[in-house]
Amino acid sequence: MLVAFLSTVLVACGGDADPARPQASSTTRLLEAAATVDPTTPDGVAVVALREVYTWHPVTEEPGDSLARARKWLGPSMLRMLDAPTGTAAPKPSLQWADWAKAKAEVTAFTFASGEKAPPSADPAVTQFKIGIEQTVVYPDGRTEDLPPSTVIATVVQTPQGWRLDGFR
Repeated sequence: MLVAFLSTVLVACGGDADPARPQASSTTRLLEAAATVDPTTPDGVAVVALREVYTWHPVTEEPGDSLARARKWLGPSMLRMLDAPTGTAAPKPSLQWADWAKAKAEVTAFTFASGEKAPPSADPAVTQFKIGIEQTVVYPDGRTEDLPPSTVIATVVQTPQGWRLDGFR
């Protein structure tokens, strides 16, 4: 009985693809076409700051310089780490950094907030978001190479200047 039911479901759901129907895009790529992120909201700050942090310019920058570019979106803990003698808060660049620099490639980041909500914080001025990150290496000849996607947990704090990214892991 179960086999007959499963066969019916598989036949009903199967079939040839409609050639007139456009190919589906990934959810992430559909998000790229959506409205721009509001950097005054907690999740918007996380998305904007991490997009800056994970966009790399190996030709003109050293690993970790992207964190300095994101400075205006950073909270007090991140600023302390950035200003410390050993800036350990920056994401670890790929071992390919030198190769990308030699090829004059850029690494662009697309970041987005997950729909998953973190448990509420006891402090209303602190919140966390799961942020998806997709990086693409763009070469001068137009060739692109997608890097493996990643996800970070971003901690955002409310400051007198507004919401700021104060940590990610």
